[in-house]
Amino acid sequence: MTPRQAKQLVRDRLEALGLQYSRLTARTVDFSDLARCSRVVVTVHGWQPNPAWRDLQALASDNGFYIEA
Repeated sequence: MTPRQAKQLVRDRLEALGLQYSRLTARTVDFSDLARCSRVVVTVHGWQPNPAWRDLQALASDNGFYIEA
């Protein structure tokens, strides 16, 4: 999955849930120094604590990327 695709999935889910955020960023983090492959990380900026975070984490896990706020 590309950073752009991951960001779009998160954006769609946030809008479907009606949650507020200021912006989203996505990047690929390389873990080769730890003998692992790279992983896409999506950051939700302006996140207000909400129980729906578990839903977003499940979305990320199911699609092979990480999410942070």
